Amino acid sequence: MKRLQRLARVTDYLHRFRLPSCPDIVPIMTVNQENATSQLARAAGEQLLIALPEGSSGGRDSDTFDEQVSFAIFALSKVNGPARTSESAQAAYGHLLALLDACLDQLVLDLTGGGTGQPCTPLMGLELTKADVVPEYSVFGGWSGYYMEIVLE
Repeated sequence: MKRLQRLARVTDYLHRFRLPSCPDIVPIMTVNQENATSQLARAAGEQLLIALPEGSSGGRDSDTFDEQVSFAIFALSKVNGPARTSESAQAAYGHLLALLDACLDQLVLDLTGGGTGQPCTPLMGLELTKADVVPEYSVFGGWSGYYMEIVLE
């Protein structure tokens, strides 16, 4: 296996990632904070933002080689506006958390083959080892919600 093959496969998968339950939401691929802020400048409504994956590898030879791929998915909206109330903020954060949960469900489905026993080809041989979720407030020019860091091995 080539050393960066897993990173290339996950990158390809993420460029095509969609949620069947939310066909109107097309994730935005981003590289860094400046790029994300620029892409969200004219956006409205709920947004999914996916940071390009990073790879971490180690090992001296093919017998000891190990590679991790990590990436983040942001579920964001403009929660903070003049009409914001604590109830509307709570509802918005709850809906964004449900959106991230749907992303995690889809990822697990694609990793495991969704009951068919056959994993999604780009994710074949990978396993979800970590999914950390953190709330965000006023990032990328005023967007709030959650981000989820995913680690695959």
